[in-house]
Amino acid sequence: MLRVALLLIVAVVAALASWQVISTDQGSVEINWFGTEITTSALFGLLLLVLIIAVALPILRLVMFLMDAPGRLGKVSQRARVRRGQEALALGLIAAEAGEFEEARRQADKAEDLIDEPRLALLLQARSAEVSGDTAGAERAYAGMLQNEDTEVLGRKGLMAAALKRGDRTAARTHAEAALKASKTAVWPFQYAFDLAVQQADWENAIETLDAGDKRKIVEDRIAKRRRAVLMTAQAAKLERERRADKAAEMAQKAFRMAPAFAPAGAMAARLLVGEAKPERAAAILEEAWENGPHPALAHAYRDLVPGETREARAERLRTFAEKRRDHRESKIVLAELAMERGDWGAAQAALEDAYRENPSSRICILFAQVARGRGDDNAARTWLAQAAAAPREADWSDLDPEGPAFLYDDSDWARMVYVFGDGGQLVHPRMERGQNDALGPVLALPTAALTPPKPDLTAQPAPDDVEVEEVR
Repeated sequence: MLRVALLLIVAVVAALASWQVISTDQGSVEINWFGTEITTSALFGLLLLVLIIAVALPILRLVMFLMDAPGRLGKVSQRARVRRGQEALALGLIAAEAGEFEEARRQADKAEDLIDEPRLALLLQARSAEVSGDTAGAERAYAGMLQNEDTEVLGRKGLMAAALKRGDRTAARTHAEAALKASKTAVWPFQYAFDLAVQQADWENAIETLDAGDKRKIVEDRIAKRRRAVLMTAQAAKLERERRADKAAEMAQKAFRMAPAFAPAGAMAARLLVGEAKPERAAAILEEAWENGPHPALAHAYRDLVPGETREARAERLRTFAEKRRDHRESKIVLAELAMERGDWGAAQAALEDAYRENPSSRICILFAQVARGRGDDNAARTWLAQAAAAPREADWSDLDPEGPAFLYDDSDWARMVYVFGDGGQLVHPRMERGQNDALGPVLALPTAALTPPKPDLTAQPAPDDVEVEEVR
């Protein structure tokens, strides 16, 4: 302000000097102050006015400074208080992470007294209580955060973690779902809300949570579709257990449309449609499912579509079905089974050799044993069965019952499948995914020749390309 006054004086003096030089009539100024008259030149009057203003400005600045002094002193004190509070927060968090519980509590109390910021104080209290093992204290601090919109999500996360620690998954899920509604950007609420719903076999709410995550682009579209297909199939199985077959069929068909390569959805939808006397629709679903991802369960279901069908008609229908994916391993196995059924052991072995080269599994070894038995070679059959015991299993085929419904999963099996197929796109039977073995036995792609083989043709000569046991071990 002093600089402003000086500049004002210099400017006015310069203007008056210029005016004095160029003006011939300088004028006069008369001042009447309580009866006292003063007459002077205009130049002197202006200089006097500028002088009064120049002196008044610093005086006014001083007066304003003195009036504002208490507020300034209060702000300085407040800033110092905040700095001490921030230092207490930092030291408290460091002490908490270092395991110095008493120091962390002391600094937390100090920060609460110094800073008028309950959010940070509650955070420090919660962390101090957590590292000291005071679960109840931590929950009280996190519960206090729910009162503030800025800290609600953090409070929910802390309460959810505490609930999980004590094994209360229902409460943990409640907090995760509340945080999912409160936050549009945080990722953890979706992950926990979805995982907990899946673990509790709440398929319907898991689907709703997945939809929310999909809309927020938390989950990739292809993963979301596969997960949704598994959840819908699991929900269909639940509805079927509740004897709501119509709703189950509708849900299974939705699951199939979501992921046509998910064999459990196609097999279940077809089976339920057959129960509703809709074999044509069931056949269409199975054929589309086979084209997207051949699986023995689909062949089982297709085999049983027409009750009372002749053996020849069924064989022709299955052959046409397998030809839709002629080069696929499962199609070769179906064709081998059909050849075994009619006693064409050479064609059966040729088809099995292709499947064996792709994957020499225990399943194929069992089929080779059936071919050997059909030819009357019991020694070769026993050798193949012995090799089957040591051969690798087929993860997507294990435990398949050729005479009963496929994919008899329980809730924990479906929960595993949500991630195994949903995230990885793999159809691994839950028993195999858990590291268990399947049951060896006469379990074939189709229960035909293996169960009731025709009489062996002892005059038939072995095909020149028969696979020797020693060569395939």
